Amino acid sequence: MSAARFPLLLAAELRLILRERLTWAILAALVAALCLAAWTGAGRVAAARTALAAAAADGERAVREAKAAHLRYGRPAAIKVNYWQDPTDAFGYMTYFMAAYAVKPPTPLAVLAAGQSDVQPAVTKVGFGFSTVFDDTATEIGSAAALRLGPFDLAFVLVVLVPLAIIALAGTRLSSEHDSGILRMIAAQPARPRRVAGAKFGAAALVALTATLGGTMLALLLSGGLGDLADWSGAAALLAAALAAYVVFWVAACALAASLWRGAVTALAGLVLAWACLTIALPTALGLAVDALAPVPSRIAAIDASRQAQARFYAGEEAPRVTAAWLATKRPEDARRPELADAPELKRLARDDYYDEALADHHRAAGAQALAASAWSRRLALLSPATALTLALETASGTDAGRHAAFLTDAAAYRRSLRAFFEPRILAQAVDPAPVCAGCPARLDFDAYDAVPAFAPADARAAAARQALLTLVCLGAAAFLLAALAVRRLKQWPA
Repeated sequence: MSAARFPLLLAAELRLILRERLTWAILAALVAALCLAAWTGAGRVAAARTALAAAAADGERAVREAKAAHLRYGRPAAIKVNYWQDPTDAFGYMTYFMAAYAVKPPTPLAVLAAGQSDVQPAVTKVGFGFSTVFDDTATEIGSAAALRLGPFDLAFVLVVLVPLAIIALAGTRLSSEHDSGILRMIAAQPARPRRVAGAKFGAAALVALTATLGGTMLALLLSGGLGDLADWSGAAALLAAALAAYVVFWVAACALAASLWRGAVTALAGLVLAWACLTIALPTALGLAVDALAPVPSRIAAIDASRQAQARFYAGEEAPRVTAAWLATKRPEDARRPELADAPELKRLARDDYYDEALADHHRAAGAQALAASAWSRRLALLSPATALTLALETASGTDAGRHAAFLTDAAAYRRSLRAFFEPRILAQAVDPAPVCAGCPARLDFDAYDAVPAFAPADARAAAARQALLTLVCLGAAAFLLAALAVRRLKQWPA
């Protein structure tokens, strides 16, 4: 058969696939799964956006209440206001009124993958009202059963279920003809095995690509979970190409299984075994490898260190000594004033610095472990097509471990920036208090509520595009390798 007749053979195989009821049953089940997964993902994204809106509203409420209290207490009145409830006191505003949040907003493609978002908070309140050992614990993780089962999201359907659909569509191409004896009739025709196999698996690839990419787009549009893709078109295109390469990889795997000429049962058994290894066994092994390469430091040890630091601070004369030493480093010219060492707000600042120093090694170890785990995950994910595509989807969704590790680092830096904003103002008010007016309940003159630093979320576009490109290259190379092996084996018909 000449190369010019190949499109006719491809069209004939395409009609043959589309006439099969099993094909439409598989495609209907796949599209239904995609729509259901997109719907659950849209609900998760909506909940995240609601939490972000609530955090923003809480921050605005805190500023409004502080301004109203400042106005109310800034007039002469026969009432007394405690220093920690006085918004004109920088320390009072910082510890009682302020509602500052570090946020990790969902990306426009967040509907694709839940990642670890069900146990890693996207909103963290940064406060100074009480001491905490870790800042990443303010989240409601939900039911343990749901966590054990894992989220049913688009990533699960695309990574785990799409290969099964492809195996059901293309796993017995050529193999079933070999079992039934029809392959002898095909071999008697003037058609080379490569062109026959190319038409059969090319038609299967067209159907699988159309169903996967088209079904995914349909599910995303129906769910309403997509955000504004104006600045994300490049990352979305690379991700679609990586998904197409993943589909072609599994079609090429079906072609390679058929080239063994061992029959339909053996081909299906081999493909299902390969699916189990690549999508379940190998990712599990890679997860265990990440845990071994980046072990989690003990949080119990950090909590115990915090307890011991608190016990030391309040034992004997340690608190006055620590406060005096802290004041000497901040305001050496005023360190000898005894009333400053007894100021409760300065004691609190000195105590927090004392705690931070005692827990510094534990915080550094936790941050280093999070960064190391995300780095090892990025490297090892490329060893399996399933984990490579999963990582690309999670990175595009902003739910990957790397983004969360960076978020925790940024949240810690934000807390330090808030401390740097308030500390000189608290010291200045303690050294030289300036009341609003005589006879006013307000004790001091702090009113810089709108100048408090706001958290600036990092942009995830570059990381998403980079990971999608890397995944596309790896999956494309793997698909090409399998296709080349299949083409080589299909040089001639079986004896």
